[in-house]
Amino acid sequence: MKKIIKNAFALLLLVLAFGAQAQSQSKLEQDLQDLRTWMSRKASQGDSITRAEWPTIKQEFRARTQSLEQGTGKMTEQSKQEYSELKTRYRQWETDNEERYGQPLNRETASDWERKLAGTRNIDKLKSSQIRETYTRFMENVRGLRHDWSLRDWDYAEHVYLLLNDRKQQVLDQMSNSDKMKVAALQVEFNTLRKSRDAKDLYNSMREQR
Repeated sequence: MKKIIKNAFALLLLVLAFGAQAQSQSKLEQDLQDLRTWMSRKASQGDSITRAEWPTIKQEFRARTQSLEQGTGKMTEQSKQEYSELKTRYRQWETDNEERYGQPLNRETASDWERKLAGTRNIDKLKSSQIRETYTRFMENVRGLRHDWSLRDWDYAEHVYLLLNDRKQQVLDQMSNSDKMKVAALQVEFNTLRKSRDAKDLYNSMREQR
C-alpha cells in the first residue's frame, strides 16, 4: 500500500512538473510571437522612426527579450533557432540605425537648415498668419532640393518640419480653417516624399544584397 501511495505521489509530481514546463513553454512561445510581431511592425516603419523614439525602441527590445533570455533552455529547438535569427536581425537593424539616430544633430547646422528651408531661424516666434506661408516655402524648398539629399539631410529637414508642427499646434486656435487645410495637405506631402525616399533606399539596399 505504501508503495502504491509512493508511486502515485511520484506520478503526481511528474504530472505537475510536466504541466509547469508546458505552461512555461506556452508563455515563451507567446513572448516569441509578440517579439516577432513587434519587430515586423518596427521594420515596416522604415526611416519614419524619429530620433526621439529611438531610445524607447531599444528599451522595448530589451524588455521584450528579458523573459526569453531567461527561458532559452526551456524552448523547443525550432523556437531557439527562430529567436536566434530574430536577435541577429535586430542587432543588424540596431547597428544600422544607431549610426544615424545615435548622433545628435549639430545645432549650428540645424539652424542653417531652418533658415534654408523655412526662411527663418525663429520658427518658435511665427504668428498664426505666417504659418501657412512658411509651410508653403518649406515645401517648395523640399521639392526643389530633396533629390540630392542623404538620409542625414532628411534628418535636418525633419527637424525643421517638427519645429513647424510644434509652432502650428501652439497657434492652431488662431488659424483660419483654410490655412489649417492647406497646412494639413502640405504635411501629408512632406511625409509622402519622405516615405518615397525610404522605399527607394530599401530597394537599392535589396539590389546591393543580391
